[in-house]
Amino acid sequence: MDRWNPGTLGRVVALLILGTTAAFTVEAFFLWLSTHPPVLDVLFAVLAGAGVLASTGRIVWAVVRRSAARGEHLVDVAIATSLAFALLLAFGPAWLALPSLVAGVSAISLTGLKRWIFPLVVLVVTAALALLMQVPAYAVAEVLLRSLVTIVVLAGMGLLVTYAAEVHANRDELARMAVVEERLRFARDLHDVLGRGLSVVRLKAELGVRLMDTDHEAARAQLVQIAELAGGSVTELRKVIAGYRQPSLAEELRGTSSILSLAGVRVVADPVPEGLPGPVAEAIGSAIREGGTNILRHSAAENCRVEFVRDPSCVLLRIRNDRPHAGGTRAGHGLTGLAERLAAVRGTLEHGEVDGDFVLTARVPLDLPRKSS
Repeated sequence: MDRWNPGTLGRVVALLILGTTAAFTVEAFFLWLSTHPPVLDVLFAVLAGAGVLASTGRIVWAVVRRSAARGEHLVDVAIATSLAFALLLAFGPAWLALPSLVAGVSAISLTGLKRWIFPLVVLVVTAALALLMQVPAYAVAEVLLRSLVTIVVLAGMGLLVTYAAEVHANRDELARMAVVEERLRFARDLHDVLGRGLSVVRLKAELGVRLMDTDHEAARAQLVQIAELAGGSVTELRKVIAGYRQPSLAEELRGTSSILSLAGVRVVADPVPEGLPGPVAEAIGSAIREGGTNILRHSAAENCRVEFVRDPSCVLLRIRNDRPHAGGTRAGHGLTGLAERLAAVRGTLEHGEVDGDFVLTARVPLDLPRKSS
């Protein structure tokens, strides 16, 4: 659904990271307040804590929420880290967790080896300062373990959004590739049908021109053959345009399943019904192709179920996928075009959300009327 798209996911993850940072900072502040510090120290702690939150907030909102380039927020990293260590040095062990928290947020913005080296350096410096403050070794070890977990979780949450955006972009690219492949297939069919015929027509026309002044009967025979070739090419062209040279239904299902699998969608499909009339198989194949494209473009699906039901009067295709985007159940140009193609063979198309899944159902009658000549 729409809540899983990269923009919404980035907003949720950014709020989670900022909430975690604020919670840890406030916890350290109130823990320190229990020591009854002077008012000026409290004022400094409030200002420094606000600076930490502001700097880390800028990093998180820019990189996680708005997908800004990493490595462009070194000033914010430096400010947040300096203030975190300043609080630790000024007010003692109550602030031990803050530097590693800042390191976890900063790792979201850093690139390359700096992403791993910087948090490690922060952990080492934090441990050294804790030992200088005569914090017991077991307490230092506990803080370091909690800090390490915090860094890994925060950095992982930040990177999750980046990877989600890449997966979303890959889905769109796969959908475009499917369209391009279909266009290439149609272009190959046109080339196969027209290329050879037009080449022969050209040769015979040139021969007819040369024979026109010397052998009228031979030139006439060439013109007759040209007319026959042109008529045959027109017939073949009509078949291609009408979709008579499409892949088999099984090939359509295999191709769609392969593309969906590349996008990370697990496809479970029934066996393809055998012995379907050509127009019925073509209509069902079009529904499979459009259904796959619709999944790539309008969902974050992880699972897809393809069912075939055949009875004496019709064939039913049902494609069900999870995690549709909000608004993805509305008919776009693709589904509208599919409905028109099915209507041309007295078929019907239904689609909508059922128990949180998107379900596309196509029905095509088996007793199609013959085309009049």
